[in-house]
Amino acid sequence: MTDERKPEFGIRDGEVAVDLPAQADAGVYFLGRIRTPWTERKDCPKNARESDATCTIDLDPRWVEGLKDVASCSHLVVLYWMDRAPRNLVLQKPAQYGVQRGTFSLRSPARPNPIAMSVVKLVGIEGN
Repeated sequence: MTDERKPEFGIRDGEVAVDLPAQADAGVYFLGRIRTPWTERKDCPKNARESDATCTIDLDPRWVEGLKDVASCSHLVVLYWMDRAPRNLVLQKPAQYGVQRGTFSLRSPARPNPIAMSVVKLVGIEGN
């Protein structure tokens, strides 16, 4: 996550940020990259059911053997890192509520550990 990628997902009116710890507590291995049509925070659907967009996952080639028999699945559980989400917000003011709420009372991607989960329909596999 780099600072030059944050502006379009930055702090909005009514949000309050805190200083983050100097060092992370854990690490993760990114297995690939999800490609979506959304480029701005405001355009992202609040729930996957609100969109009929087809997105793709480009899997790192080293993990391609892990796709064995995935074609037999109708749906997949995808865990992903929302790399553009602000990580330091403790208070937010979502447009749909119009009032300030605590980060942990929301489903917002803006959170200290921006890990998300979606159950997605598998529509096809091409390579990795």
